[in-house]
Amino acid sequence: MNNVVQISKRLDNLPIRGLLGVSGYYWGLLLKAGVGWGMDSLDTFLFTYLGSHGWQKSIVNYDVETKTATVLNGRQLGLLGSASFAGSLFGAILFGQLADTFGRKPMFMLTLLVFMLATLVCGAADSYGMLLSFRFIAGFGLGGELPVASALVQELTPAPVRGRIIVLLESFWSIGCMVSVLLAFELTKSVSWRTVFYISAIPALYAVAIRFLIPESPKWLANVGRMDEAEAIVEKIEKAHGVVHDKANDKVEVDHADDEACFDVSGLTPLERIGLMFRGEFLSRTIVLWIVWICLAFSYYAIYIWLPSLRSKEKNGFNLNGSTWTMLFIIFWQFPGYFSAAYLVEIIGRKITLSIYLVGSFVSAMAFGYVENTQTNLMITGAFMSWFMLGSWGSLYAYTPENYPTPIRAMGASYPIAVCRIGSIAGPYIVPIMIENGCSSKTIMWVCSSCLLLAAIVLLIFGFESRGKNVESAPQVEAYLKQKGGYSAVIMTPQFDEA
Repeated sequence: MNNVVQISKRLDNLPIRGLLGVSGYYWGLLLKAGVGWGMDSLDTFLFTYLGSHGWQKSIVNYDVETKTATVLNGRQLGLLGSASFAGSLFGAILFGQLADTFGRKPMFMLTLLVFMLATLVCGAADSYGMLLSFRFIAGFGLGGELPVASALVQELTPAPVRGRIIVLLESFWSIGCMVSVLLAFELTKSVSWRTVFYISAIPALYAVAIRFLIPESPKWLANVGRMDEAEAIVEKIEKAHGVVHDKANDKVEVDHADDEACFDVSGLTPLERIGLMFRGEFLSRTIVLWIVWICLAFSYYAIYIWLPSLRSKEKNGFNLNGSTWTMLFIIFWQFPGYFSAAYLVEIIGRKITLSIYLVGSFVSAMAFGYVENTQTNLMITGAFMSWFMLGSWGSLYAYTPENYPTPIRAMGASYPIAVCRIGSIAGPYIVPIMIENGCSSKTIMWVCSSCLLLAAIVLLIFGFESRGKNVESAPQVEAYLKQKGGYSAVIMTPQFDEA
């Protein structure tokens, strides 16, 4: 649609300046949106790290007949480790579609509130079933938050630095991970694990502040016919960059935008919109994205959730859990991974950068499983895993939304995140069972790392390079829509009072 193209051009023409080419306005946006991102990481790792320090002692199997309590077995621990990912699968699907219909901003707020309420209940859980159920619900909220936040930030930023900004947004994952280590290993020395859970839910109150601090996506507003609101938001962004828009050029821009205008999907049913991801240009993109997401999620969560246990089970093995600062050292190296990827995605492209980091993840993970079991060896190889795996995640989050145009972007970004929960569920579930059955670290790392190599090969051969491309145009899909009768009317969606 011409309105979307007009808004896109105004954003893309903003001056590129500031640290890493990111202006003060967009650093502020990153800080505001990054809170939700960090909370997802905090929740994921805090629950695992709190296990041996708290809830595994309180949540046990109780036999009513014999009146005896036994610790949770490997299968039960695996289910608890996977519950939030199972919830994320459904949350990402639901909120991705809702974000394309009702807007990015209200769904961002709602997902954080769902997470907060469920986490508070987890802190009060007194049984395995209760904890399992509300871990699922907490994941439901956070599963919707990631793709919605990614689409929102992506649609607010200029194309020349869009990939870099999305990677920097992903770097807040590291902050959440580091905070989880401090809370689980240090704060539990003073307070109970339940109190730590309550504290971890507090940042979700930020959902209220989002209403006032973060703007709605102007591209989404333009796409659904709310052009006055879209222009008002873009004018504020331009003002923050010292730019005065020349409205006299708008008509000229629109006249030249016909060839670039994105298609309209207002006449399609929800199922038909989903079907667009499997038509024309989008079919191969969708399949490649889903494979890469599943493989990376399987490897990352399998390794990182059980990283402290993987090699400490060996005879005379070094216990990574034994020192808070050892874990923080390994996690710290996620930051160079993110920042190096943020630089490279705009220099050599999203696809090549992601492929390089996937291969690097494979090599470093194999090294972690094979090096002699000493503190120095595990810290060095663990640091390289942090560098390459989190660089991979940052590149993938930058790459995914640019495979789809505005009308289906939130949905296109959310479905891979949802489907990847298959890997997120399988990895944390399988590893403790393998450990319990005496599988070696080498075997476990082979199982986890082979997925990374597969993802790199599929991406290199079949992946779409989005950098510098007009992703709003899809001739094959546009031809399909015209064949169905064409959809030119603009759908009017519910409007939310911003006052």
